[in-house]
Amino acid sequence: YDYYVTTSIQGKEKLMKKSLNKDNIINIGFYSGLIFKAVNALIEVSGGFIMIVLNHEWLNRLIKLIALPELIEDPRDMIMNYFITMGQNFSISTQHSVAIYMLLHGTTKLVVIWLLLTKKLWAYPFAVVVFALFIVYEMYSYIHSLSVIMLIMVIIDIAIVVMIILEYKHLKISKIK
Repeated sequence: YDYYVTTSIQGKEKLMKKSLNKDNIINIGFYSGLIFKAVNALIEVSGGFIMIVLNHEWLNRLIKLIALPELIEDPRDMIMNYFITMGQNFSISTQHSVAIYMLLHGTTKLVVIWLLLTKKLWAYPFAVVVFALFIVYEMYSYIHSLSVIMLIMVIIDIAIVVMIILEYKHLKISKIK
């Protein structure tokens, strides 16, 4: 299989044809995973900031403002019902704990992603350790909550770790050549 990449050399754009081989698939998976995790991290940081800034009553209003239109269309929407229930059961201390977790988790992911984009070899094992720690926490949380969201996060993070390891091996081999 072939795919096309647009490159810019000295201001001139050129369309290059590349073969879809194992290395390119790993590269595409690695960068796609980083983009996904970066977007997720930005949402987490934004959400954590909102949870710190808004008081408990305003947070519940925001959740209802977002969830109610969806629930009018589908009253059995599991995700929106989950958010409504979660917002009603949050105490102020829980809200602040979750906000701090989201800020730290999101910021840590952004730093790790930035380190990976610098292509420093030491950043790859570091990233694997960081994401492995996230996976351990997510599995612990899943076992205690049986939250489908946590299970999905575990699966995604395992896939990201695999892509980091494959990209690390690829990068080491290409630096040796």
